[in-house]
Order: sequence, then structure tokens, then C-alpha cells
Amino acid sequence: MKYLFYPLLIFSLLLASCIGIDAESNIRADGTIQLKLVYSVSKAVDELGRLGANEVYFPLPVGRDDLQLAAGRSGAELRSWNRNDTDDKIIITANLDFPDPDSFAAFLDPAGGMAKFSKSNGLNTLTLTLTRGTTVAEPDFLEFIKAVFGDYEIALNFKLPGTNVNANGFTLNGNNASFKMKAADVYSSPKALVLSLNWQNS
Repeated sequence: MKYLFYPLLIFSLLLASCIGIDAESNIRADGTIQLKLVYSVSKAVDELGRLGANEVYFPLPVGRDDLQLAAGRSGAELRSWNRNDTDDKIIITANLDFPDPDSFAAFLDPAGGMAKFSKSNGLNTLTLTLTRGTTVAEPDFLEFIKAVFGDYEIALNFKLPGTNVNANGFTLNGNNASFKMKAADVYSSPKALVLSLNWQNS
């Protein structure tokens, strides 16, 4: 299978709802970012994704080379990568280093439409669009996804420099912002799902 790997797969190709993800991002005061990703892909769906008719639904990034290429293109470094196969899923663990938030946003979405970073008057803003809203032509297919992959979740955690933090869609605890939602619910959301973080460095 040939992948068209736009790394927004890490935060929004989760829309396939057959992928679960746990992402921890540490944004430092100097702008560098460390990202740890743990994502799970159902083996059953990996096989479905190999059928040409289903490629649009399941463009799965399960290879190190895909991630290495995406990191390099954004100016990031793939520090470590590991794949673990269980009976029913593929679990990928990766650690990446980014020189600045622009590189981080470019990694998530090279097109710049669904992951954006901006800075104005000392205020940093990171915006992530997980979905622009989904219209599924085949309701039975959507019900199948919800039933089979309902346990998969998207969990995003950010540690931010400073405590002057505001957020939309995240739960805040000091300078820590977190988001968790079932991947199937993200995939089936009829409305856009947009998360944002605003912070000032200490």
C-alpha cells in the first residue's frame, strides 16, 4: 500500500477511529518541544486499509520511514521509534524533538490548515483542528466503526511554559492542558472540532 502520509494523522487521521493515541508534548520556554507518541492501530483495519476501495478511510502510518520522512521535512528529529505487535493491534511508540512551535505545527499538518502556530505581543497560540465536520455517506459503515473501535481514544497532553495559560477544548491544571475523547466520536462529529492553547512564556 502506498501511503499519502500527512502527519496530521498523528492528531487527526485518528478520524479513522481505528487508531488510538496518547500524545504528550512538553513545550519549553525556549520554544523547543519534545513529543512522545503512543498510537495503536487495529490489525483488522490495517488489512482493510490494504484494499484499494478503503484506502481513503485507512491511510495508516505504521512504518518508521514514514515518520522519519515527515519529521525531517518539518525540521524535527525522530529520536526513537518502536513497533510492538499484539494479537489484535500494532502499537507504535515514538519520541520526536522540534526546534520550535512552527516546526511542530508543520509536522502535524504541512498544508497549514489544521495545525497552526502564531505569536503576537508575546502571546503564543497553537490551534489544532481535529475535524472540520464529517458527513458519512454510509450510516451502516459509521455504526460498524463505532461498534468495533469504540474503545480507542485520543488523549492529548501539553505541558506549557509559564502559568498564564488559556485554552479552548482542553482541561487546564496549572500549566498542563489535556484533552481526551473517543476516536469514533471525533470521526463522527458533524461539526468542526477545534482545540486551541494560548500562553505567555515565563
